[in-house]
Amino acid sequence: MPSLLVKRRQGYALRYLLIEMARQSAPQMSDFETIDGDLIPYAVAQSALRSGRAVIVGNLLVGMVASATDGNW
Repeated sequence: MPSLLVKRRQGYALRYLLIEMARQSAPQMSDFETIDGDLIPYAVAQSALRSGRAVIVGNLLVGMVASATDGNW
């Protein structure tokens, strides 16, 4: 019986290890770049894209997005 408990603990440890490895290897969301070369935070850009104020053209974010000087970030 003790060997079954050890195997169960090893199974849990392996499962948690695999989950942690998958989490660390998952791609991180990056900022979006505008035509001007400014970087827009991911959350702000997603909000603008969902509301229709901006679009992605190629790899650039084009549209009306609040700037950092507006204090909306």
